[in-house]
Amino acid sequence: MSNASSPVATSPQPDVQKASRVCLNCKRKKKRCDKALPSCTRCVDSYQVCQHEDDIVPGNTVAAGYLYGGVSSPLGNPVQLHRQSPLAWGGSVRPSLVASIRSADNINLYALQCVFDILENRQGIEQTTSAFFEGPNASWFSIIDRSNFERLLGDLWTNPSAETCVLILCMSLISRPTISSPNPTPMRDAVYQSAKALLSLVQSQSSHPMSTSFLQAELLVAMYEYSQALPQQAYLSVGRCFQMSRALGWQDKSYWSLESMAAMPKILKLHSILWWAMVYIDNHLNVAYQEPRYPLHAPVLGLDFEIPRPETFDQFAPPALQLPIPGVGAYRDGNSHSIDGMVFPEATSAFNLNTGLRQLDQPLMLSERHEELSDAVWQHTLDVFQAPWSTGDRSGAMGTNLIAMLKLNQPGLLAGSVGTGPRFSSAAEHIRKTMVYLHNEASNLPSFQERLARGRVAPFWAFAVYYASLLLISHGETELHTPDWLQKVIDMKNLLHICAGRWKIAERYVYLLDQQLGVRLGAYAG
Repeated sequence: MSNASSPVATSPQPDVQKASRVCLNCKRKKKRCDKALPSCTRCVDSYQVCQHEDDIVPGNTVAAGYLYGGVSSPLGNPVQLHRQSPLAWGGSVRPSLVASIRSADNINLYALQCVFDILENRQGIEQTTSAFFEGPNASWFSIIDRSNFERLLGDLWTNPSAETCVLILCMSLISRPTISSPNPTPMRDAVYQSAKALLSLVQSQSSHPMSTSFLQAELLVAMYEYSQALPQQAYLSVGRCFQMSRALGWQDKSYWSLESMAAMPKILKLHSILWWAMVYIDNHLNVAYQEPRYPLHAPVLGLDFEIPRPETFDQFAPPALQLPIPGVGAYRDGNSHSIDGMVFPEATSAFNLNTGLRQLDQPLMLSERHEELSDAVWQHTLDVFQAPWSTGDRSGAMGTNLIAMLKLNQPGLLAGSVGTGPRFSSAAEHIRKTMVYLHNEASNLPSFQERLARGRVAPFWAFAVYYASLLLISHGETELHTPDWLQKVIDMKNLLHICAGRWKIAERYVYLLDQQLGVRLGAYAG
């Protein structure tokens, strides 16, 4: 039989579909493109949406781009999304856009694409999550179980999860070392907009829109909004967290019964951590912005019981994972990689600050309760300060305690302006020792700046330093007996300037502090 009669020789070769032009990703990166359809090899290998100019011609009903052989992501690059208007899409929503958003099969891949568009590659994602766990999650508030998350991250490359992608973007919000541009508007920050949009989109398609992972994401977003001087957005984000907690049953006393704690200690411990993280941010938001229109969420809930703090669940942990006795080389958070060993001193700090704020609703008198609470806050401050931590300190809890000390004892200074006595002396002493701690940080700016760059300084420090400076301006020469009050204020203002490179809220405090200092020094000139 001749070769001509061979079925192999006579069978026509299948046509390989090719695009007429290189894809936009390869064109932008100046890479060689094989023009394969529905996706070129380079885009498949790099998890990119393979998009061509023909795909985005106005009126074209073909989905704009393909991912993994037909999964479309028509919203485009989320980093660029904030620069576009409906007119850029021809003034109307294409059917392909609606179809893609409604496709539950597409949302996981689309979410992964969003993460790659912002963090570029797998290395960028892993660096971002590592920076989060070694910075904010270790020093500000530990709300995510690292070992469980790393399992989810390991699965992400072969089995994308939209919820995991949302968490990654929200982690990146607060783990970035600096504000993204020299003079940014945080609401227009591309990562912030992408994280908020993706959170809303994924939640709208989830069969469980009220879950711990979504609540964790909302808390991270709220922390970003707090630190970037977006109080209204933060208030709404925290409010959604409290609404979710109610729907999940956390505000029901029976949910926290001893039987439930013994039956599912890990789950309830995580829920306890998240509850106190909500109270934690809620209180800081109330203190930092002092806006009567945005009252505390927690007191209006009307709970007739206290939700257990995370350490309550340690008795149920396996012996090998119970908290170590501090010693040489033993960190207080040494087992925090898993939920059993996670510690959350911020719960006690949040409780103390919340209690103090409610006490301050009373007339400006330093009651016995104020004194008792001040002693408890200071003792907790010493416990946190003296404990060995893997990151060197526990910045969030410390900052919260210092704010509580200043807030609780300021009424005593006001009372001192019209008289003296043991209560005034105690208040002045509490404030002076708090000032010493804060000024020590301001006196060692290189160390502070290094920890700030690594994400190991919580944004609450900006308010603590600002508030301490205000007390020095108003009471330094008199009730606080601090002759060098002006130098201390200048030192702490320098610290705020450094914080302003990361948080907009610190920039706001620098401006307000300049105003108050100008008025005070103007009184001398007059």
